[in-house]
Amino acid sequence: MIIKQLTLENFGIYKGRHEVDLSIKDGQPIILFGGLNGGGKTTFLDALQLVLYGKHAKCSNRGHQSYGSYLTSTKNRYVGEQEQVEITLTFTHTTETTTNEFIVKRSWKTNTKDVKDKVMVYCNDQENTHLSQYWDEFVNEFIPLSLSDLFFFDGEKIENLAHPDRSADLIKTGIENLLGLDLLTQLHIDLNNVERKRKSDNLDISTMEKVTVLEADIAEQSTIVTSLKKDIADLEKHASDANVSINKARQKVRSAGAHLIEERDSIKFELGAIEEKQKTNLAERVKLDAGCGPLGLIPNLINAAKQQITKEEHATQAKVIQNAISEYESTIKQTLINESVPQKALNALEATMDKLALQRQTLANTPCYIDTHISIFNGLDEKIAIDSKERAKLINQREQLLEQQALYEKKLESIPDYETVQHLLSELAVAEAELKNNLVLIKNKQQLLQQAQVRDEVLSTRYANLLTQQNRDTFEQKRSIQVAEHISKLKTTMQSFAVDLIKENIQLLEQHIKDNFYDLNRKKNLVSNIKICPKEFTITLIDTNNNNMPTSRLSAGERQLLAIAILWGLAEASGKEIPTIIDTPLGRLDGKHRSKLVQNYFPYAGKQVILLSTDEEITGQYYDQLKPSICREYHINFDEQAQTSTFTEGYF
Repeated sequence: MIIKQLTLENFGIYKGRHEVDLSIKDGQPIILFGGLNGGGKTTFLDALQLVLYGKHAKCSNRGHQSYGSYLTSTKNRYVGEQEQVEITLTFTHTTETTTNEFIVKRSWKTNTKDVKDKVMVYCNDQENTHLSQYWDEFVNEFIPLSLSDLFFFDGEKIENLAHPDRSADLIKTGIENLLGLDLLTQLHIDLNNVERKRKSDNLDISTMEKVTVLEADIAEQSTIVTSLKKDIADLEKHASDANVSINKARQKVRSAGAHLIEERDSIKFELGAIEEKQKTNLAERVKLDAGCGPLGLIPNLINAAKQQITKEEHATQAKVIQNAISEYESTIKQTLINESVPQKALNALEATMDKLALQRQTLANTPCYIDTHISIFNGLDEKIAIDSKERAKLINQREQLLEQQALYEKKLESIPDYETVQHLLSELAVAEAELKNNLVLIKNKQQLLQQAQVRDEVLSTRYANLLTQQNRDTFEQKRSIQVAEHISKLKTTMQSFAVDLIKENIQLLEQHIKDNFYDLNRKKNLVSNIKICPKEFTITLIDTNNNNMPTSRLSAGERQLLAIAILWGLAEASGKEIPTIIDTPLGRLDGKHRSKLVQNYFPYAGKQVILLSTDEEITGQYYDQLKPSICREYHINFDEQAQTSTFTEGYF
């Protein structure tokens, strides 16, 4: 099936008539739509599902509305009461070697109390009344409703499919549909009915009354089980939507800085602590400066003082020994004269003594104004060095405190007032409360479902025992018993056949999913293998050490990629030529994961791929990487003056 054209008339945000050419070329399977949030991308996706499936469509905002109420709500609010809403889908479908073109028109008016839609189907430009009347049954030949999740999905919600329970349901539905096991299930139900009827033929009147009561109880219990399963499915969808709302609300809160409000008191406390540390730091520096620290600023003056003290000590010594040396020198000269030393030697000795005397006299005349001992400087250099290191340490600590103070003051300035972000926090709280409430309700419903299923099994066992207790000897009764026994054996054989068929095909699906996950994920050593349980259909990841790895260990982006790999694998295994339509294709993925998706998935996701992107997803390098595979580009933009969204050629 390849879509050629979609026409919207007064549907949702689209006022008037809008036609979109969706035909593709060989080698260019992608049709790219760009639009801002609220512009009409999801409405476009809803229109595709609604025109195909009608009341069974899984539209985004239907909720618990009845089909008539939902049809009424989809009408554009700016058109007249008499105007009708119409969606027209043109597509081609190939069976063996024959290709036919189909046009499906679904229209309705909202000016009546009981709103109903009308379907008209054309095959090769000829109206086909039979197809029009039974379209809900025929549509499963083109895109089975049970497989629609494989080809129509929202990229933001796709991560939830990586949850073990959700993925198991999806894989089970896909496998059963692909292998035709849904026919075996229906055959199993039909055989049960025949078996019960055959066994009931052997009952007497008293037993028949008990059987009637039990049949009523079984029917009632079956209704309860079905209702509980539907309630659980609805609640899980609401929980999934609530989870998406929480993520969006948290992003808004973080963008507005509201998440920092709770840190205000903590930041003020830290600022107070920093101020106290600064005061202590200042006191320590003042204490250092009050000691010998300032002397470190005048090393030359201290050295001069040391030299002056040494000179004064030498001058004092010179004054003390001056007279003694003079007498000593006189004695020496007299002795030499008495010994008749030559006059020349005496003259030389006298000159030397006069020179030494002059030096002593000069030293003795040195001015003395310090009058202290050199010992006062003992240990001063070491103390100055220690204080200098301590001072440098305190100055460095002060600079760090100033940096911390500036950082916390900047944080404090960035915290918004509570009144300005109160609505964002309230929105987040409401979404979280809704999710919590849904989870509690799901848990309660699951407990009720388990109880109901146990009671259903008990009633079925009683019913079977009651049917087999009668044992009349007539030929017809024996024949009925034999037929019932053969049916029981046939059901066992069918069950074994289904199990064997699943085992044979499950490995192929495992390989598809593993290969696709490898192509999409940037961590090549994260997962070594992927296994699917043929009974429970749960997925088990195997790490590089050959140990089981829960999907909870994957990041949100990796879970989204795993879910896409599952959908992609099921779609490949289906062998059906069905377009793949993705809303918000890149979601919350990081850059490398986006590149993997753009390069390895979108061009190969199907023969026709329709992407509905915001302006923050397929841009820049991602657009350039995707460009060779793009056949058509459209921009969905809301026109305030015309009060409608429109399709224009060209991407943003």
